[in-house]
Amino acid sequence: MNSNIPAVHYYDNDIFAQESNMLFNKVWHFVGFRSDFENDNDFVTVKISGKPIVIQNVRGNIKAFLNVCSHRFSIIQQEQSGNRPLMCPYHGWAYDKDGIPSGIPKKPLFKKFSKEELCEMKLKEFQVSFCGNLCFISINENIEPLEDFIGVFYNELKEMSLSLGTRLDINSMEIKANWKVIVENTLESYHVGLVHAETLAKLEPSGLDFEFDAQNSSWTSDLNIVKDKGVYKKINSHFLPRNYDIGGYKHILIFPNLLISTTHGISFNYSVIEPITSDISRFTSHVFTTATENPAEKTVLIKGFEESLINFNRQVFDEDKTVCQLVQEGVRHTNLSGKLSDEEERVHHFQKTYLKFLQHES
Repeated sequence: MNSNIPAVHYYDNDIFAQESNMLFNKVWHFVGFRSDFENDNDFVTVKISGKPIVIQNVRGNIKAFLNVCSHRFSIIQQEQSGNRPLMCPYHGWAYDKDGIPSGIPKKPLFKKFSKEELCEMKLKEFQVSFCGNLCFISINENIEPLEDFIGVFYNELKEMSLSLGTRLDINSMEIKANWKVIVENTLESYHVGLVHAETLAKLEPSGLDFEFDAQNSSWTSDLNIVKDKGVYKKINSHFLPRNYDIGGYKHILIFPNLLISTTHGISFNYSVIEPITSDISRFTSHVFTTATENPAEKTVLIKGFEESLINFNRQVFDEDKTVCQLVQEGVRHTNLSGKLSDEEERVHHFQKTYLKFLQHES
């Protein structure tokens, strides 16, 4: 198979701007977990196509607003996550659950605002939807329901997310590579033998058990780790019973940039690749184990397993970072069309979906 995307798509600034308008402005974006918004005033901030957005628990309501004060346009929540009222740090304007100014310091010094005028100063609001414990937002007013967007993987993602227990690690790094280079790297195992020779390759993932649905895809593989044999039998037993249980490894792409993987339903990885510029991306990975009946009761074996899981994931992603940055160096110096093997069929599908968005006439 020929690659669908010319090399120029991985570095051209004009194409990067088209992606914002034609793709990222149109889709659902994963922004966090329900536990990130558990308490009143818990918030997470993101940027979608450069637009600053805050997702916040406002008196029990999970809302997404433009993170820009209506008064003099300061950014409201300045950290990536935290807990503070929806209040501008510049002049103290505060907002209610509908994004309407509800607290204005020295209010008598302003002209008296009517109810209609206050509503006109409402923070722009965006759609929020959950798949189990996974929180998504969209800035597209005409977006299809999240369940339709995720498609056949919706029920499985919901079941997986409801099975999450302890979050062991959040690994965030800047990678000097186009976001598509990083996504495509995760969609194929062709590179595993060389790039991950001392890590992932030792688990011996293999096969072409792919599933495709609209813009999304998955890969399922057996591993050489058997759940009920050897040392791993004790690890498996610790995490029993569990609601989500599989025999090997599964990797799911929710287009365009959410990647979910699990091994045996015991460990989970949720990774997001956020474009910053045409050749710089932010990679963030969340590592979980599945929920257990007695999470505080951990043997030395389980504590060692959790530590190894963190170290393993970080090493694998460092290896991927290195090779993705090498690709980014190379794409500026070729006019050839890449070639794809059957093992890279998910890359082919991703590229076709990507081009459909960019070629769609709005």
